[in-house]
Amino acid sequence: MRKLLFSLIATSAIFYSANAQTKISFEASEGYAIGSLDGQNGWAIWGDAVSDMTQVTNVQPTDGTNSYRLVSDENFTGEMMGIEKEISAFTKTDVSLDIKIDELDGSDQAVDLYDLNYNPIASFYFDYDGNINAYDGTSYQVVGTWDANTVYKLKYVVDLPAKQVDYYVNGDLLLTGSVGAATSLDIIDLTTDNYSSGYIVDNIQIADATLATSEVTKKDIFRVYPNPTVDVVNFDVAGKINSVEVYDAAGKLVKATKDGARSLDVSALSKGNYVVRVKTESASYTKKVIKK
Repeated sequence: MRKLLFSLIATSAIFYSANAQTKISFEASEGYAIGSLDGQNGWAIWGDAVSDMTQVTNVQPTDGTNSYRLVSDENFTGEMMGIEKEISAFTKTDVSLDIKIDELDGSDQAVDLYDLNYNPIASFYFDYDGNINAYDGTSYQVVGTWDANTVYKLKYVVDLPAKQVDYYVNGDLLLTGSVGAATSLDIIDLTTDNYSSGYIVDNIQIADATLATSEVTKKDIFRVYPNPTVDVVNFDVAGKINSVEVYDAAGKLVKATKDGARSLDVSALSKGNYVVRVKTESASYTKKVIKK
């Protein structure tokens, strides 16, 4: 039951007390050894995963000399499986990591966050069709697309008092969701359906997000209104707008402009859910928009 929601709708590390940060980069200096990750520093496999699937390796690290590699043994059962670890988190926590997936048309892969009772908090889910999905507290929403053998920098900002989680990919805010019933962040889970392909994860960082709240708030002010909309969306964002892109629920670009306007006519689009990406001179912002 512990993984049922995410599957159906789709201790040890270096501590840096100066900035309240935990880093897991699978290095020897952190107590990791080449070979199966199962049993190392609190990591444990679950479901139908076997130890040989979960490897600490020196293949294609993004930080240091080691990385974690999920190797599919192609024993596909239709169920998710993986390896997990208990983590120390904060009232408001940044969880970030690098991920690179082997191939399209292979396995479904995900990185999930839970509390100790396995109440779901957050999930990035990479489906075999090439969509990046994020869990909004109720269901998965398509927030972008992914390419094989490409490093993506994922970040979750989990604000427990606000019952909110923000999802970032490569620095772009793609979705804001709810953390549901969870009252603590306790577990990170690297999962797969083990169809035919694997992935690499490295440079997991868990940091106290309250340390930079005021700076982040000023930088990341971005509002799209009205939302839902019938014909026009307006943008409230600092700085000059360089471009606006609109993607449908399948991740296809359906409208784009570079005229610098702070509004966009979407009357010709079909009813449904879209992702609007606004790029300024200094940042990129993304928001889900509903067209009525």
